[in-house]
Amino acid sequence: MKRYILSILSITGCIFLFSSCKGFLDTKPTDRVVAETAMQTLYDANVAVNGLYIDMKYQDYYGGTIQLLGDERGDNIQPRVMSTGWVQIYTLGYESESSTYFSTWERCYQTIMRCNTLIANLANLNVTSASDVAKKNDYLGQAHAVRALVYFDLARLYGYPYLKDNGASLGAVLITEVTSPSGSRQPRSTVAQTYARVFEDLNTALPLLSKAKNTGHFNYWAAKLLQARVYLYKGEWNNAYAAATEVIKDSPYVLATRDQYINYWKEEGTLETILEFFVSPQSGIDDDGGYVSYWHNLWHGAPSSGASLIPTVSWINLIQSDPNDIRAQFVRTDSQYDPTKAWFNKFPGNGGVNFRYNNPKVLRLSEAYLIAAEGALKGSAGATVASGYLNTIRKRANPNVADVVATEDLIQIERRKELVGEGHRFFDQMRLGKSITRLDSDGHNFAESAGCPGTFDWSYFKIVLPISHTERKSYPELQQNPGYTE
Repeated sequence: MKRYILSILSITGCIFLFSSCKGFLDTKPTDRVVAETAMQTLYDANVAVNGLYIDMKYQDYYGGTIQLLGDERGDNIQPRVMSTGWVQIYTLGYESESSTYFSTWERCYQTIMRCNTLIANLANLNVTSASDVAKKNDYLGQAHAVRALVYFDLARLYGYPYLKDNGASLGAVLITEVTSPSGSRQPRSTVAQTYARVFEDLNTALPLLSKAKNTGHFNYWAAKLLQARVYLYKGEWNNAYAAATEVIKDSPYVLATRDQYINYWKEEGTLETILEFFVSPQSGIDDDGGYVSYWHNLWHGAPSSGASLIPTVSWINLIQSDPNDIRAQFVRTDSQYDPTKAWFNKFPGNGGVNFRYNNPKVLRLSEAYLIAAEGALKGSAGATVASGYLNTIRKRANPNVADVVATEDLIQIERRKELVGEGHRFFDQMRLGKSITRLDSDGHNFAESAGCPGTFDWSYFKIVLPISHTERKSYPELQQNPGYTE
């Protein structure tokens, strides 16, 4: 299976998702979809749909970078030593004039171009039976849902939080058609315009998507939970609550019990997982051979892993403040490796066999409960309703804890505990206008010595990634984010 490494400008309408898919859509470069060489069958469409998820699984996207940008830029995870562990992420030490520290921008647009091409080609695919129409609709819905997720990620990585300025900052370049290098070059839209694009795609996707479980792909419930998350970031509390509670009440997913919780992280496509990306060697998702990426050994799985990242003392103290919390078992020590450090043991590897392979769990039912709690508290449903959803997650971790009345701080504390390592903490603090503080008591506060403020909030220009020199050199229309060198 060939991997296309192309910039946003070099992805053309002729690159129809795979070169290995038995020749289908093997066309010359063009600005338009050529009907006679477009996909001919639903089998072709199915292979193309699987291709939507390929680039999302690489290390520079959901294969590791999204999680690091959410936890290592926050106050949950830090490098064990300054010489390793994606230090530039921890110190916010990226500079625009470097070629790039991340190829995430490029990776996102590769995925968007795949979505655009599939959407255009599905319009030319004629099917007649009710079952075939349902399949075609589901494939179309997946393309719109994947594109929605990617544009949302671009907005939160490269644009300031929506609530900081009502989305006035620079966001993504919005491309929804098949393009080629000769196509028109667009400047970046605003975050508000990017969010509008996300909602438009989700509103298109939802009535098309199947409600059946389809763990490695978007289904209705994954799109609905993504919609709830985007509403949360936008501060539309009632809408976030409504979308999240629909997933909780009507979807086929159930929370893992306390007894199931530790082993849950070894398993694929089970219980409360609504969307995860299959990356293990046993988890090829498409019919023509599958694709094997890997989830990098970000956490300590064995002494041979290198253990380049460890939890902060502040997170350890938080989770161990209740030793009966099942999630306290994510902290382990290793006397054979370094008894002075505590390690993060949430991701043991699929089946507990190979620590290097962990499927990124992108959307889980637990998140729906926490969104429902926050949406209810800040919206019209109220604190009593919010408390019910919050206490469900708290008591799953420790059935003996007393019920609490929900507050914003308690909800964010529970999000920090429950979603650790999944890429949320930094974005949660930033979307709410709160601050991140790296404590000297953590023992490894390398950030300040590298020039990063010990405490920062959404007013610090480096909370958004720069558009790299490489991208701007080939695409001068891309406006740089404020504060970075032009």
